[in-house]
Parts: sequence; structure tokens; C-alpha cells
Amino acid sequence: MNVRFERGALSDLEEIFEYVARDSPKAAARLVARIRGLAGRLAETPHIGATTRKKGFRQIPVGNYSIVYEIRVRTVIVQYVRHGARRRPWEGER
Repeated sequence: MNVRFERGALSDLEEIFEYVARDSPKAAARLVARIRGLAGRLAETPHIGATTRKKGFRQIPVGNYSIVYEIRVRTVIVQYVRHGARRRPWEGER
């Protein structure tokens, strides 16, 4: 299986990096590398993440963040990378 990041997920990684880098660029680089590394391992074990309320989406935690992804025929598609305190895009307004 391949792993592909959607544009929104790549944007999320940039935002995460920028936010953490305000205090520590090295910590930001380590965190983004850790997220990318775990996402890469999803190619081998895509069902390791927990199911979500949104049908077809799964999530796996990385520290305070979650990688939200879909499993397609030959590809794992990373849709979002979100901090645990942030609302998911599909949760709507409360």
C-alpha cells in the first residue's frame, strides 16, 4: 500500500510545525517527523487506527495529535492531522 497526504493534511503539518517552532524549531521538526513516520507505517498496518464517527475514516494518536485517514484499495489517504483539543471538520457547529 501507498500513503498519500491530502493538501489539507499537508497544510495541517505546516501549521503544527509553525506553532511548535515558535518555542522550539527542533521539537517541531521531531514532531512532524514522528507524525510522518507513523503515517508511513500505516501502509503496512492500515487497520491499526480506531474507527471514527465518519464512515470510512480511522484515526491514530501521535502524542496530542491524531492522524485521520481513509483506507482505499491500494492507498492510505491521510485527510487531516489535528490536535486532540480541536474539533474535527465533520463534527460541525456545536
